[in-house]
Amino acid sequence: MAEEEPVFEDPAVHKVPNYEVSEWAFVLSQPKIKANRPELVSKVLEVVEQEEMAPYYKYLCEEYLPQGLLNFDSKFYDQLCDKNEQHITELKEHLSEVEENDEGELEQAQCWIKLGEYYAQIGDRANAEETLEKALQKAISAGAKIDIMMTITRLGFFYNDQRFVKEKLEQTNVMIEKGGDWERRNRFKTYLGVHCLAVRNFKEAAKLLVDSLATFTSNELTSYESIATYASVAGLFTLERTELKSKVIDSPELLSLITTTKALQSISSLTISLYTSEYASFFPFLLETYDNVLVPCKYLNPHADFFVREMRRKVYAQLLESYNTLSLTSMAQAFGVTVDFIDADLGKFVPNKQLNCVIDRANGIVETNRPDSKNAQYHLLIKQGDGLLTKMQKYGAAVRLTGSDHVA
Repeated sequence: MAEEEPVFEDPAVHKVPNYEVSEWAFVLSQPKIKANRPELVSKVLEVVEQEEMAPYYKYLCEEYLPQGLLNFDSKFYDQLCDKNEQHITELKEHLSEVEENDEGELEQAQCWIKLGEYYAQIGDRANAEETLEKALQKAISAGAKIDIMMTITRLGFFYNDQRFVKEKLEQTNVMIEKGGDWERRNRFKTYLGVHCLAVRNFKEAAKLLVDSLATFTSNELTSYESIATYASVAGLFTLERTELKSKVIDSPELLSLITTTKALQSISSLTISLYTSEYASFFPFLLETYDNVLVPCKYLNPHADFFVREMRRKVYAQLLESYNTLSLTSMAQAFGVTVDFIDADLGKFVPNKQLNCVIDRANGIVETNRPDSKNAQYHLLIKQGDGLLTKMQKYGAAVRLTGSDHVA
């Protein structure tokens, strides 16, 4: 009886590098963030030891974290290096054995993947990328190639190198268009959504991340709670009122998670206060969101001040939309702040026409001056009509010229 050939499946998706230690390290790198630093240092060191992250430990101590926060322990580092050397030697010996015995491209690819993933696990970015690129050349199936590219992309996410991420996502997208299955397309959607969030493309991030909630499987990149938080942030920033209600506030996935994290509670409260026009609670929840969601997140931190500024503009515009005139006193009372604060804050948006209003300081009122949409449409129609007539005149002249030449 003939022996059956072994069946090989695409490699499993592993949580390498470990995104959690990167997120904790980011918080430690920001002195202004309120956090239990001794506890975070302990958690970082625990993962570093468990996953034998000698290169990453050296990087944290010497390049990334503030001096003195994580003192370099040469004995601890040497122990990790010994484990790295032993494990890498074993993986390379097995790889050499497979290649010498010519056991096939699939087996060789799997050996290269294991070696590349170990480099990624310990934080050796250069060797991880180089080794996984070799695995990519050996891989046979389209699915395996996509998985390898996503692992390479996660190196960029781990170090928050969004230029690198963009380049690798573009390469991954080409592969997916040629032969990506449903599961990998959904994972790619999540990766792209997080990247869009990190580069402040909130509109595209909202579209991708809100859709990802129902199909999320990318536990190797981030947690489901984090994706829910990111989707809420991007959705609040970009979605119109009706979409905000259906896609964020009433989302079954988000509703089931609201109580799981402080970050999600803050952004959910802010979203509801805006939607229900509970202006008195808006600024407190905005400050909560700033502290609990934006600043501690390595993807959102660079955009924290921008987000807060734009949300203030958005809530002012929503309130003013219902009035032709409104006193500064009424606005201040609605938001629970002083008249001087409202006056100064509105003054940041009015001069550059980010709010359709003017401030009458003498009378203490705000007058709205909404653009006349019908008048704008009329002028656009006239402009387009003039353009069309000009083209027709040129066409007519060309036809007459051609006809006279033909008669002559």
